[in-house]
Amino acid sequence: MPEVHPHDNEWLNKQLYGVPEVFRQEIMADYAAKDSRREANLHVLAERKAIAAVMGKFERFYHINIQDRDCTQAAKIHSRHVLRLLANNPRLNLVALYALITGYIQSQGITPPQLAKRVLKAIALGHIAGNDAIKVKGAINRAKDEQWWRRKLKTIHIRESETLSRRYNQVNRAKGIYISNLGLGKIRHRWQENQSFLEGTIATNELGFSASLAELSSLNVSNPSIRRQELMVRTRGFEECSKAMGHQALFITLTCPSKYHRSLSKSGSKNPNWNGATPLDGQQYLRRTFERIRAALGNQDIGIFGFRVAEPHHDGTPHWHLLLFVEPEQAKALLKVFRRYAFEEDGNEPGAAKHRLKVEEIDPSKGSATGYIAKYISKNIDGEGIDQDLYGKDAKDSAIRVRAWASLWGIRQFQQLGGASVTVWRELRRMEAIKAVELDWIESIRQCADQGDWQGYTEQMGGVFCKRREQVIRPLYEQVREAKQNPESVPETSPGNPEHSRINPEIAPETGPGTIPENSETLAGIEAGIPETGPDECQPFSELISEPMPETNRKLPEIPAIKTNRYGDEALTRLRGIVSFGVEIITRIHQWTLSQADSTDRFSLEYCQ
Repeated sequence: MPEVHPHDNEWLNKQLYGVPEVFRQEIMADYAAKDSRREANLHVLAERKAIAAVMGKFERFYHINIQDRDCTQAAKIHSRHVLRLLANNPRLNLVALYALITGYIQSQGITPPQLAKRVLKAIALGHIAGNDAIKVKGAINRAKDEQWWRRKLKTIHIRESETLSRRYNQVNRAKGIYISNLGLGKIRHRWQENQSFLEGTIATNELGFSASLAELSSLNVSNPSIRRQELMVRTRGFEECSKAMGHQALFITLTCPSKYHRSLSKSGSKNPNWNGATPLDGQQYLRRTFERIRAALGNQDIGIFGFRVAEPHHDGTPHWHLLLFVEPEQAKALLKVFRRYAFEEDGNEPGAAKHRLKVEEIDPSKGSATGYIAKYISKNIDGEGIDQDLYGKDAKDSAIRVRAWASLWGIRQFQQLGGASVTVWRELRRMEAIKAVELDWIESIRQCADQGDWQGYTEQMGGVFCKRREQVIRPLYEQVREAKQNPESVPETSPGNPEHSRINPEIAPETGPGTIPENSETLAGIEAGIPETGPDECQPFSELISEPMPETNRKLPEIPAIKTNRYGDEALTRLRGIVSFGVEIITRIHQWTLSQADSTDRFSLEYCQ
């Protein structure tokens, strides 16, 4: 049918109202290709229903506006509806209320707040008490909050829009590589909002020093150049560790089955095998597959360490590059496990043997292991040192699109496998030299971090296979407390006060109540002001060298209550420094306050990383 029937123009405009022009063109191209007017109109109705299904709408909706959704107004409607549900069901117990509220959340196409398996099991049994009840109440409180709904709706909206872009084949090497032009525009707008917020927010410490958050963020791994350099240092360090251990380096690429790919690799035309999967579905497939691979390797006592990079094919479907180090005697068994699980799903389809799993055994005489992964690190961050990507596009432009792709779908691009804590590494690099000779083991590790020696740092921390809880140094987190009601009740020189470490980081004389060596989500012990600790937890250094004061002479200050998040189900914690064998060193010595310019959009904070 070469043209639209005159009587159908008004009807078509109503059916496609709010549909972006790029989608409309694809629909009308198929419309014109139909043999009859009836087939063409039925095709438009089918497309409208397909769009409605993606957008979470019901078929009875007359038109679908996917350009100007007012998420703020929708968030108010949803939060008020939840409040009405709670008000209209005062006699329901906590388990029934949770089922009611989560049912409504799911009906809107949103995943309810995540709860631990232990809590979900208690809900299934109908017995909720203590900390489990706090977690369930927190999930309900989120559903009452407009801001929670607004964040969820914005995320879902931009992903639904990108899903439709994939449906109409707008994400491929010929049109919009890695991410659609529509999606890229939305992510760029989000980045601009974030940058405006950072530039308009001023942080001031107790010494009077002030800087914008944009200036401060440019000094850490938020800066793409710094992030790339740090990843390269860590990769090189792992390679040096593997050489010292006599390990073999393998470069492995894992790819999703054909049904996850929207477009064909060479032509960019529609893939007939595509089942409607999103990049997030592809990432979940890769995660599940690798989890099973690691479990199987663990059962065979095959130890691996290295790095994983997730990057998109031209149509946005993710694939993984893995730089792994393994004992030469175990390499064959490792590859057998990889082949078993990589080909478990649709392993006999055409092209699977060639593309699903690629393995390169790295020969040190021909090139370094770091060199194999370096270009993937660079082209997924800023494109530095690369002229063109795999598809002949400018590397720097492609890097922006790759970062936008990862941001839109919430995909973690880089992951360290094994090795020492990078958080401790960063905290050690903040410190000045430790002069106390009795802390020489910490100073030795600090020097490795300061010199960028990831190999020496990893070895002194316990090695590449050392568990985090057993490493020599761990991060020191502190539970945030409410502001003091009576300033005279707590001395200004109370334990943990940054006055002790203002000039040079040194041993904190004693931990303030609530200081913990690892981040914890439990609220047990909050009423007492002290988190639960196991027998293996490190004790403050001062407790090892000081005698207890007589009970009659001890005058305890009033302890401010633990500060929780806005939903009341999680104690707020902040990184304060490092801890090693009971010795605590404060590296975050300043107290910062934030002030905003009047022009800063206060809602932009929700997207800040």
